[in-house]
Amino acid sequence: MGTQQVEGRLAGVGGIELFWQGWLPGNGVAPTGVLLVCHGLGEHSGRYGNVVETLVPDGWAVYGVDHRGHGRSGGRRAHLARYTDFLTDYDTFRRHVVARHEGLPVFLLGHSMGGQIALAYALDHQDDLRGLVLSAPALASNAVPKAAVPVLKLLARVAPTLRPAGIDGTKISKDPAVVAAYRADALVYDGNPTLGLSSALFAQFDLLPERARALRLPLLLQHGTADVLTEPAGSRLLESTSGSPDQTVRWYDGLWHEIYNEPERERPLTDLRDWLTAHR
Repeated sequence: MGTQQVEGRLAGVGGIELFWQGWLPGNGVAPTGVLLVCHGLGEHSGRYGNVVETLVPDGWAVYGVDHRGHGRSGGRRAHLARYTDFLTDYDTFRRHVVARHEGLPVFLLGHSMGGQIALAYALDHQDDLRGLVLSAPALASNAVPKAAVPVLKLLARVAPTLRPAGIDGTKISKDPAVVAAYRADALVYDGNPTLGLSSALFAQFDLLPERARALRLPLLLQHGTADVLTEPAGSRLLESTSGSPDQTVRWYDGLWHEIYNEPERERPLTDLRDWLTAHR
């Protein structure tokens, strides 16, 4: 059927310009559902080609927005002043997409940092969504001891733009081609996030699993067991605390962080497509 690509820009909190893009069925075929993608730390909305290629032929319109400080959006790279800025920006984006496809069911897929943001957003907007998909959500980390989080938060108040540590991009996938493309992608920020961003994310580790007891949306939770970037223990905790009455959890033995970009990507992509089809 082909794919039609669209893009545009929106005003985020504080006037920060947000870049969004979407992929729709081509040749005049009307989409029958909308999937919003919420991307991870340092990357951008254009890195979900495997998701797009899997879902658009099934009639999905897939949209993504580059978070502030990421990709083609404005703002200091990988920095955040207030956690609510991410959520308010995302609501502006969702409303814009919904206005383009009134009456269609809207699902939200978040990966890594974007999985954390997606969960936080979904808990505040359950009436606006049909379902939630989380891929390796950032709900726990081996990189920072729990006891160090209060220290980081304090440092972030004093020096929010310091960049002491980051992630290892070679650990996103076992596929060397994926890692090479990631490193060559000019829109990927491979430097360290600021303390302002890091501390904001760490602060949600204890909050979100508890808040998730109020989740009523259908939930698909996907995570690779060999992920060293977002600790699988966070997903296991969410699995046990989520209040969703319609919860599907898929663990992928031996898969790394980006399950949709692994050599074994067919299984998680098929699980995603089948779950979305069943809930559309």
